[in-house]
Amino acid sequence: MKERKLYSLTGKLIVFLLLIVFAASALFGGIQTLMLSSVGLTPNAAAKKYAFEETTACGTLVQRQLHNVMSYYNDMSKFGINGRYDGTKEIDYRAFATDGEGSGGISTTYTIDQLVKMYDDGSSADLNEVAAYTADNYATNDAGIDKEAYLAYEDGTDVSQETEETDVAALTEEVSAADAETFDSFSPDGEVYFPSDNAVKSLKEKKIDPADVSSQFLYLYDQGMSLETQKTKAGTYLYEYAAANLKKVSIRDLYMTLSGVTEEVAAFKNQESGISVDADDANLWYCLEDKEGNIYTNVDSWKNGYTTAIAQKSPYPFAFAVDRTGGADKVRSYATRKNSPAVEAARSYLLNNQIADNYQKIFVALDPDLAASDYFSQYSEIYSQWLPKMQLLLLMIAVGGIGTLVCLVLFTLQAGRNGKNKEIRLYFFDQWYTEIAAAAAILIVMGAVGIVAVCIELSYGGVHYIQNFDGNYIYSGSYGNEADTWRSLVAASGILAGFLITLIPYCSLVRRIKARNVWKQSFLYCVGHRIVSAGRTFYEGRQESERTILMFCVFCGVQIILCCGFGMFGVFLTLVMDAAVLLLLLREASGRKQIEHGLKEIAAGDLDYKIDLTELPGEDNLQLAGIVNSLGEGMKAAVQEQMKSERLKADLITNVSHDIKTPLTSIINYVDLLKRENIENEKAKDYIRVLDEKSQRLKQLTEDLVEASKISSGNIKLEFMNLNLNELVQQVNGEFAERFEGRNLDLICILQPEPLLVRADSRRIWRVLENLYVNVCKYAMPGTRVYVDAIKKDGKIQFSIKNISENPLNFQADELTERFIRGDVSRSTEGSGLGLSIAKNLTVLQHGTFNIYLDGDLFKVTITFDEAVKEKKPMSPMIVPEPVQEEAQQDV
Repeated sequence: MKERKLYSLTGKLIVFLLLIVFAASALFGGIQTLMLSSVGLTPNAAAKKYAFEETTACGTLVQRQLHNVMSYYNDMSKFGINGRYDGTKEIDYRAFATDGEGSGGISTTYTIDQLVKMYDDGSSADLNEVAAYTADNYATNDAGIDKEAYLAYEDGTDVSQETEETDVAALTEEVSAADAETFDSFSPDGEVYFPSDNAVKSLKEKKIDPADVSSQFLYLYDQGMSLETQKTKAGTYLYEYAAANLKKVSIRDLYMTLSGVTEEVAAFKNQESGISVDADDANLWYCLEDKEGNIYTNVDSWKNGYTTAIAQKSPYPFAFAVDRTGGADKVRSYATRKNSPAVEAARSYLLNNQIADNYQKIFVALDPDLAASDYFSQYSEIYSQWLPKMQLLLLMIAVGGIGTLVCLVLFTLQAGRNGKNKEIRLYFFDQWYTEIAAAAAILIVMGAVGIVAVCIELSYGGVHYIQNFDGNYIYSGSYGNEADTWRSLVAASGILAGFLITLIPYCSLVRRIKARNVWKQSFLYCVGHRIVSAGRTFYEGRQESERTILMFCVFCGVQIILCCGFGMFGVFLTLVMDAAVLLLLLREASGRKQIEHGLKEIAAGDLDYKIDLTELPGEDNLQLAGIVNSLGEGMKAAVQEQMKSERLKADLITNVSHDIKTPLTSIINYVDLLKRENIENEKAKDYIRVLDEKSQRLKQLTEDLVEASKISSGNIKLEFMNLNLNELVQQVNGEFAERFEGRNLDLICILQPEPLLVRADSRRIWRVLENLYVNVCKYAMPGTRVYVDAIKKDGKIQFSIKNISENPLNFQADELTERFIRGDVSRSTEGSGLGLSIAKNLTVLQHGTFNIYLDGDLFKVTITFDEAVKEKKPMSPMIVPEPVQEEAQQDV
């Protein structure tokens, strides 16, 4: 059958590669287009001056940076001096946290730099964790600790009961060794805390008895000595301030409040690093005036305020102003395009954001040259560089998407098919139960999604989004032209890899659907089918089954009655019944064992074996044994009949051949005598020549018929030995060289240099090769080439011969090895039609394989043998054949 190219391995590989190419093109184009949309570049974008400055993306950037600027200046009154950050500014953090209600004066006052340091070194967070820890482990009131337990601790008395089985000595050692990093690794179980020696010493120096304060205070005081890193303006630590004001100040509140303030101060400092106060460092120029008349700007010429900024009439690509002094918002655009999407986005932000309400006058503009290196200049550069390539990206998306869809359809058609036949091929994964395969498919898809997520995270790890006041997300990551092209490639590769991985369960599902075994291969179907089969079997044998079930139910009922109605005596009777049933079952098993033995004897060839029925227990066993005995007799009769038939065939062939040989020999002899006579008549000479040829052909046919009969019946003796097939082929080539030249056939022989050892009978394998060569001599087209080769492959020795047939080969290859089949339908050529049949049978008898391949007029025969183990002295394959007469050779 001709191979269909679409379903061949090459066709599948081409479609798969095209699928990868088209999918990669569509994915890269789509991701890159999506990335470019974040800078305002859309497919319908026009190429003109200040194109980016008019996009919504530009307005979004203005929103974000203006939001940061206004938030920064709103907090400046708390943490800065004269509009600038100043780390030396002092803050009473208690008053700051409580809006002035809980001032501690200089005892709770730090500089901005001190608060930032406590945040950076983590001490404020540690103190907050210590304070939170006491809420669950120590009493929060100031009623004091158990004095008896503490005094016992000081005297060295065992107080394990008061501390809930806590070893006081070990507790003291662990607390004394605690520091800022390991304090939370120890968790006291009771409400009584025993401070370290240093803490006790420090408290007594302050004339404070540890027995008079709470366990919470003792714990926080002890930990504060290790964790506090900064002194207040008063030159003391917070734990010292709390000890001096036991009745007024909570050390726990001091520590918890400190953590929140340090976080706020650190956040302000981080925000300050992203605010440009110089127009040379930013493309966004601003001028803000608050309600108190303070002016904040990053343009030196605008330091006089809003009016001065407005007065500078410049061709800004983006600029607008807001004036709230009259009680209403007066908004005016000064951009080259007054109502561009960028201006509308920024205007909407200023009119709806509460942070902007703190400013009476606002003027914002973009540097026309975008000279500074920031987001605006980066986005603008990307916009201008990628604008000419947008059409190419759209083409990649369109062609890639259509190509992917077409290839996916072809891939679906190819799944499970092969180019040689239409049968569906199922692989190992397709033979799992459908439910198990579905679970595996889900895991595979989840893995593919994970790969996609990892690749996207790797490629866009530096890109993030922040949420603006409207709840929309604003792009806030770095974007470099070349770098983000590679990011798109990595993301597209990850998505493509995930897509290709999902093709594994997809193709399996397609193959299952084509094979129509989605339901038949499911676990539910298999279980249900077995249940139905068992029920059908039960129904078909319901007579026997009903009797067995009835007997079982009666047996169980009797046992229940005996056990429930007769007490221990009933149990005894039940055991007796069970023993009797066991004996019956053992007898039945013994009978089945005898039947099994009889079947094995008959299967081994003893057709006369009979099962002894006299002592065989069980009625069913007796019936089955009788059938087995009858089976042996029937098989014996059938074998005898077959042997008789084979004997008649062999005798017929032998007798007919013998009867033919006697007159045939006489005919040949008389023809030979006639040839010796001096006959002058030319016609008579021709008649004698024809008689001679036909008689010789009839003689060869008779001999071939006898030999074919012996081979098919196995009535020949083989002498196996190791033969070098290379030398044997070379010898046959020499024998037939003259005949090939007579037919104008060019012999091309390709042999490996190494010996090709096979184990075969030398005379029989010579006959096989001889018949193949004779077949070529008779039926090959004159003037063509004959190819002969012998190779070693995968532990096999393979010989092949091929030629172009002179006559059309309008039949199947298997027909050529049948008896009396010849290569020409007209049967005009000489031959018996037994040559290939004899060659195949001899090959099979020598444990080889014989295959014929036809492709148009190409005729090819391949014989294969197992490679023989090399002996120390290999036998010579040289054979001296009997003279072969041309007219007596075997053919197809």
